[in-house]
Amino acid sequence: MRNKQYLLSALFPVMLISCYHEVDLDEYRDKDGENILTINSLVCPDSSLQVSATKTYFFSDIHNDRTYVKDLNILVKVNEVGRGIMEYDKTRNLYISDIKIQSGDRVTISTEYSETFVSASDIMPDAASIEGVSVERQGPVSIYTNSDFIFTYGITFTDRPDEDNYYFLQWDAVERGKDIRMGERDFAHELVFQQLASQIHSTLPGWEPYSPYGLPFSDKGIDGKEHTIVVKEIVQMVKGSNEWRKTQMKRGFRLYAISKAYYDYLVSVLIHQTGDKGLQGGMIDLGIADPVKVFSNIEGGVGILGCYTMAESEIDVMKIVGPFPTE
Repeated sequence: MRNKQYLLSALFPVMLISCYHEVDLDEYRDKDGENILTINSLVCPDSSLQVSATKTYFFSDIHNDRTYVKDLNILVKVNEVGRGIMEYDKTRNLYISDIKIQSGDRVTISTEYSETFVSASDIMPDAASIEGVSVERQGPVSIYTNSDFIFTYGITFTDRPDEDNYYFLQWDAVERGKDIRMGERDFAHELVFQQLASQIHSTLPGWEPYSPYGLPFSDKGIDGKEHTIVVKEIVQMVKGSNEWRKTQMKRGFRLYAISKAYYDYLVSVLIHQTGDKGLQGGMIDLGIADPVKVFSNIEGGVGILGCYTMAESEIDVMKIVGPFPTE
């Protein structure tokens, strides 16, 4: 049976007028696309080197699970010195090496698949350090309920001078059930995430810094300086709920120093998130806007080999700002 897809294909200045156009996807199938190897590996100094290798698939095919490639000879090099062949772990469907990559090391993996040489290389960044975390509480205020609270965090670190550096910030509740539940993260008013938005706007106008997890950023605007990242968390505290009786609000902050390749990959993934409300998100979902390619640094294949280091800091917000007001 031939695969078909319907796309919105016309846009007029005053209003959107949709006309359905039948597209035959089978004509885009080719053997070259079926023989592309997908390599994915995220490398940090604290764990062994692990690589996932899978086959690609045609995007309109039914695809319930990954198809792992289990018979590769993947060679590892560190700083251009061969360090042996990775072993395949059948239980985890991963290629494993006990080698640990340290800051400043260049790691290279290479193999051959379907008569094609496949390789990737990346450099482990130096670790960042969280020098301090502050917190202030505002509320109760009316945002979603009449008893919401805004927590403003300041995460201080120093960017390394005279080089381009890339990071990822994430924070979350530490002890599920014991902690006051995690609220909505707000990145929008921080300089580094405004710089991220400016970068994304060239492809995705109107994008605002938001994520339920965390966001990447570069050192543009803060190069070589001590900087305090200011982010907020909105916690809904409906009166009478169990949250009011909790006495602990631990939050764990993670500041990742990431390679440029990993940063470029994460930014391209953000651009592909088309769940945004409004005209721009709708245009992308419907296939009208310019297509965007997800970043890959795999030569002869697709995927990502990225390196990162991580710094952590934990605070108990309640011990700093005190208990919630009862009135």
